[in-house]
Amino acid sequence: MEIHRGEPMSFRKRNHRLAPILLVSILVVLVPLQESTNSLEDNVSTTQNSDSQENLPIWGQSFLNFTGSISPSSEVNATWFAEVTVSESYGTDLLDNRSIGLLEQIDTQLGNSDGWINSTESQEFSELVAFSRNWTDSSSGGCCSFDYNSMVVIGQTEIIVTPPETGPVNRTNGNWSWTESATMLGASDGRTLRLIDIPRAGAMIEEVPLEIQLPNNWEYRYSPMSEVISGSPGLFTVDRSQAPVAYDIRITITENIPPIISASRSPLTSSTIPLEKATIFSASCSDSPLESPEIQWTVSSQGEVISTYNNSWFQVVPDEIGFSHGEVMSVNATCLDFHGASSSWNDNPTVDGVLPTWIGTVVVGNSQTSPLDPTSLSPIMAPAGSTIRFDVNASDDSSLPVLLELYSNISEGWRQSGMSEQTFEFTVNQGMGVNGADMGIYQRHLARNPTIISVALLVSDDAGNTAIGQWTIQVLDSNPPTVIPRLFSNGIEIEMGDDSHEDDELTINLSYSFDDLDSIGNLSWSIWIDGDEASWDDLNWSVSEPIPIPPLLQGNHEIVVKATDSKGNTREETVLLTVQPRSGAHIRVVEATLSDDSKVGGTAILTVVVENDGSDSAFARVCLSDICGRWTEQPFASSLGNGPGQGIVVFQFEMENDSLDGLYLNWDSASAGTHGMIPLEVEYNTQEDNLGLLVLVLGSVIFSVFLMINKARAED
Repeated sequence: MEIHRGEPMSFRKRNHRLAPILLVSILVVLVPLQESTNSLEDNVSTTQNSDSQENLPIWGQSFLNFTGSISPSSEVNATWFAEVTVSESYGTDLLDNRSIGLLEQIDTQLGNSDGWINSTESQEFSELVAFSRNWTDSSSGGCCSFDYNSMVVIGQTEIIVTPPETGPVNRTNGNWSWTESATMLGASDGRTLRLIDIPRAGAMIEEVPLEIQLPNNWEYRYSPMSEVISGSPGLFTVDRSQAPVAYDIRITITENIPPIISASRSPLTSSTIPLEKATIFSASCSDSPLESPEIQWTVSSQGEVISTYNNSWFQVVPDEIGFSHGEVMSVNATCLDFHGASSSWNDNPTVDGVLPTWIGTVVVGNSQTSPLDPTSLSPIMAPAGSTIRFDVNASDDSSLPVLLELYSNISEGWRQSGMSEQTFEFTVNQGMGVNGADMGIYQRHLARNPTIISVALLVSDDAGNTAIGQWTIQVLDSNPPTVIPRLFSNGIEIEMGDDSHEDDELTINLSYSFDDLDSIGNLSWSIWIDGDEASWDDLNWSVSEPIPIPPLLQGNHEIVVKATDSKGNTREETVLLTVQPRSGAHIRVVEATLSDDSKVGGTAILTVVVENDGSDSAFARVCLSDICGRWTEQPFASSLGNGPGQGIVVFQFEMENDSLDGLYLNWDSASAGTHGMIPLEVEYNTQEDNLGLLVLVLGSVIFSVFLMINKARAED
């Protein structure tokens, strides 16, 4: 049925038209709508990003007040009040098509779509709101539940709606509002903790802050959504519009308990504090998350309050507020919470204004024991590498243990400690300012000052009163020089495991050597080779110049370099050297012989024995003019263990005459890169050939004579 402006309508007919809308509205309130997080966040951001109430689509306040006891297993009474103001441009979910805005919704769905809101249409909307907010329990009203259950309304919910004013639907900056109040009754369960669940389902009532007031002596304890809760433990506000998700906001409340106090004194001592030094007292109190308990301090002497402080900490110098040595200073800290409950902490230290006393002795290495004099300005003399021992015995008039601490700049953070009676031991050496192998050649050759070590003894009683002893230790030069010999062969440094060769030019370089304190020019040097001292022009020699080593024969040799500093500290370094046969191939013919059956006009066999005095391998063969025999099958070379290498060359040839001209030895060494020829002089014995011919002639003559004699006998 179409409704025109100014046409009367019965309440029954209006209710008939409103019934479907009201049914949907009730369902919206009773069933938590699981709207998307994005939709909910849009509402939240709209509320949060406005700087003034005029720019908010919804504003106002709601109140939940518990008016009586909420003890376990008992009735719970509470009151509810809410006032909500809504912009006319903000559509309502009580009518369809919320996006067009409230005035358009009223005009098109409750009115005649004429672009004007009349009093009847405004009144119908007022009744619609009142009907939708006529809730009977705290959950359906968007308030809360208590201990998992809703609270019921006693009587009726009082609702007053101020609907939109009459006028055109295209106006801006208008608003409408409603207020509601109710008295509610609930029940608590048997636990000591109470639970309040605040719904967050996207309803309009959730867009305004909810202030909750608890009964006396009850307080907020915990909520997983604590970021949307503010205020005090007994009166706090829940801003549901800032909740990031659509879910119930659970709050745990409990009966108030006194705050927990934790306090301390610094410096931490057992029972005393110093008279003339500051002592710091600090405390912290833990209570409800919404609680910041106040901390009150009092300082008293024999029951009389001398000073008070309202802070989490304070510092006090007993002497400045009238205390003397031996008196007791009473310190009290009290934490007071929102409900007036308190917790206290007490401390009663004795004021100590007397320094501890001590005696001590010092021993350097194996020297005699000497007393430790804290006023002595003379340094303690200690050779480098020696052990220093301090024996200290301390006491205090409080009869409490005394802390002993020994500090030194031997290394960063060096410290030793003990109680009352302690032996401190440490070894002294030349420190960072002396010559070392990590320096360059020039820097390590300079003169350096001996190391000075500072030592401080702190003797502290329980109150922190400290007696101090200070000394210096001068480290004496007792370290020998560092000798770094570098051996060179023909200008090339011989590394570990390398050998030299006979006839090589050997030198030794000492420029890398140094002394920790002396300059390099203040050192004296000597060199010993196989037990005999070598000589060189040491008067005109500088350490940067090489020292020549006399030629060494094949074999193992020992070179010892000795250095002595200005204090007589000596060190020697030994270099072991093996001299191999001279490098290269050095060939000589030892023997060349012909076989016994060699003769002119026949085959001759020449055997040549050849030796190599060099360490590089060589091959050899025999040649007659341009005819050569085979190379030796194996190379031959000299070695330190076996002596010269030997090869045997056999050469077979036709001996045409007895002169044997053109015979020579041909040799070649690939490793040395050399080769050569050695003429061979071979003796051939021609007398043996003539003797044979003579014997043959004589034999022929004798045979002829024998035949003639036999023939003569036969004729006779």
